[in-house]
Amino acid sequence: MISGIYNLIDGSMTQQLRFETIANNMANSNTNGFKKDVISFYEALGLQQSVSNTDFSPGPLRYTGNELDVALSSKGFFKIETPNGLKYTRDGAFSINAQGILVTGNGDTVLGQNGPITVEGGEMYIGRDGQVVVNNESVDKILVVDFDEPQLLRKEGGSYYSYQGENKGISTAPDAEIQHKYLESSNVNPTQETIKMIETYRAFESVEKAIQSIDALTGEMVNDYGTVPN
Repeated sequence: MISGIYNLIDGSMTQQLRFETIANNMANSNTNGFKKDVISFYEALGLQQSVSNTDFSPGPLRYTGNELDVALSSKGFFKIETPNGLKYTRDGAFSINAQGILVTGNGDTVLGQNGPITVEGGEMYIGRDGQVVVNNESVDKILVVDFDEPQLLRKEGGSYYSYQGENKGISTAPDAEIQHKYLESSNVNPTQETIKMIETYRAFESVEKAIQSIDALTGEMVNDYGTVPN
């Protein structure tokens, strides 16, 4: 009975983790380029284990009309230079800082093939291949990279990812396609996540009730044992 309640406690913690993951997905359903997390299960040494994985499937694109907005309609990530090192993102809501450099919404530098991309006035256009054209002259090309092992990407704040693998596992995405004046939405489906949340909550309730039942039964057994005459 004791081992049974331990298993139920593990199940309760798993459902809590799943609930928190779903809640975080829903909270970011309107975050540009956000990728939902999914809890999966596997057996190890006779015990059921859970692991969180990121679903990198693309989100829908939406037209904004902003000349500094870009969205990836292919695999890959924009490469960003930050005070804390190189980061990667799918959020293409860019702007130009006071120095005329293309930056993210966090103010960090968007990298091109030649480094930081300087945009100095005039009419600007960004091609499907990432070419940044100002006054009909190409000034640079937005760098889009891909990873041999995307599962080694770790989420950080500000829609950023850091890569935990080796640099040789990072390469320029050969077939990257950029949609100018579009942004990629989150790949979270709020309706599906709501259904999952309800299912998870019900499962959590069932486990909690089972734990309470075993606890009550154990208490009765202890009390009954105490009343048995010698």
